[in-house]
Amino acid sequence: MHIKYRLVSCRMLLSAILFFLSPLSAQEKPYRGAEYRTKASYKYGRFEVRMKSAAGNGILTSFFTYHDPSPFSTANWNEIDIETLGRYTNETQFNTITPGRIDHVQRQVIKFNPHLSFHVYAIEWTPDYVAWRVDGYEVYRQTASHINTLNREQKIMMNIWQPNSVNWGGPFDPAGLPFHGFYDWVKYSAYTPGVGDNFTLQWTDNFDSWDQSRWDRATHTFDGNNAQFLADNAAFRNGYLILCLTSPSATGYRGGVVVDLDLDPPYLVWARAEEKRFIAFFSEELEQASAETISNYTIAGVTIHSATLLPGNKSVALQTDSLDLKQSYLLVATGLKDRSPSQWQMRLQYTNVINALPFPININVAGQAEAGFLPDQTWDAYKKYGAVGGIEKSRPAGTTITGTNAPAIYQTEREALSFYQVRVPSGKYRITLMLADSDHDRAGQRVFDIYGEGQLLFDNVDIVAEVGKNVALEKMISDFAVTDGQLDIYFKPETGTATLSGLKIERILATGIEMNKVLPQRFGLEIFPNPFNPAAKIAYSLNRRGRVDIDLFNGNGQLIKNMLSAEQQAGSHTLTLEADDLSAGVYWVRLLLDGQMLMAKKALYLK
Repeated sequence: MHIKYRLVSCRMLLSAILFFLSPLSAQEKPYRGAEYRTKASYKYGRFEVRMKSAAGNGILTSFFTYHDPSPFSTANWNEIDIETLGRYTNETQFNTITPGRIDHVQRQVIKFNPHLSFHVYAIEWTPDYVAWRVDGYEVYRQTASHINTLNREQKIMMNIWQPNSVNWGGPFDPAGLPFHGFYDWVKYSAYTPGVGDNFTLQWTDNFDSWDQSRWDRATHTFDGNNAQFLADNAAFRNGYLILCLTSPSATGYRGGVVVDLDLDPPYLVWARAEEKRFIAFFSEELEQASAETISNYTIAGVTIHSATLLPGNKSVALQTDSLDLKQSYLLVATGLKDRSPSQWQMRLQYTNVINALPFPININVAGQAEAGFLPDQTWDAYKKYGAVGGIEKSRPAGTTITGTNAPAIYQTEREALSFYQVRVPSGKYRITLMLADSDHDRAGQRVFDIYGEGQLLFDNVDIVAEVGKNVALEKMISDFAVTDGQLDIYFKPETGTATLSGLKIERILATGIEMNKVLPQRFGLEIFPNPFNPAAKIAYSLNRRGRVDIDLFNGNGQLIKNMLSAEQQAGSHTLTLEADDLSAGVYWVRLLLDGQMLMAKKALYLK
């Protein structure tokens, strides 16, 4: 199947150096098409377009990037595609093409007719992944080893043409000529990891006219394409670039004013569950009254108390009672309207809900599920957490990491990672990074910076310099705010590569104590006397055996010390809280069993 695509897709135009036709043979092409391409080439970035593709069998409209070398060589092939065939009303095609002209094709179903009205499409290209976005949301990502070979500068391109493969493009009827692909604007943003959303806008072209300093209009063709590209068939009208597929005798754009109307109702993109609410994400801005009508939403087994349109007008918070985040939920939505003058109304749609992770969140980076830690995974838009980039490694046989009560977590590491990302509700968190170095003996051989939400957290981290080789190092960030529902931790190498073995995330309230107040039967925690001076007894009971941790926090939620970390049997236990180094004030004592918080109690120390 990929070989067939290879012979007929728009990327074949890019082998023009091999297949370029003479003026005589060009005249033998029955139709005339168009291509628009940047003069400059770009390495990594976000490439965005607002476009409306041409409808009809046998037509292809595209937006893509391509390495345009001279001399041409398939050994250096680099290309990233968005290709829309006119024969399909709910589909587009994504592809990366790597050295040797190897395809990695994804036929992507979309929730609208791409030929009916304008939509925004984007390619995100980084050293670690290529992702495709539609209407602002990521819909597909590639992270396999072939991404490493997409390392050459590429031009931004758009074209329209007529494939000669009926099996792929469909039967073409020239009686329907002319056909047009419409482009409203193109944006290029450089890849700037750790800054903003990791991409920084460099330029926008609104296509008011042909910017000859930035763009070329192509005049070539290639095998498998029944159209010769003409400069005149890349036309401009009323702030739009129009790529035309025409007969040889009626070239150029001969239509009227470009119709740019919102003809699509909003669609449900995805939904996420938190502790007491669902958040539903939609493709476009919603009209407030319909968005906040509770009866427009149904979730089996759940009572929705209110619906609130959130800032940005593309997401809705559905307030509920406490949710069981281990249960599967299905959200059904209908009747929501957009903000266009016509107020297009959404028909019934549904989506499986992505549940938030219960706290605390412990992740065994590069390893499997173990000792209350979740297994590592690669991030994409539909995951709750995962790594971007890096290589999963095990420590050399016989390696023992000292200085930790969780040595198993340090037996693996993800080296040379760029990001670790976790979906969490907006709020404040205590984050612990678990690090160790088994590869270096001297300081200065591995040095890296760690950023969180774009803020520099730790500068020039040198594990060996701080604790030595094969010794655990924990880096903690207390009272860290996440405001966008997603924790982004960025690792910037200075010398060598960054590394990470484990990640722990605890949610804290205004009191500084992790949010999780579900108390299983026959658990207990008491502090006496309270207030106390100079010591207090901590009494607690367990209904099963497990690893017990008892931590002391100050009133601002900062961890003062871990008072106990040990395996204990079911039953009653006591521990003494000594006030030797404490200042007078409010403290919190937290009890965890196998990493799950059971209870927290306030203690007042008086001098």
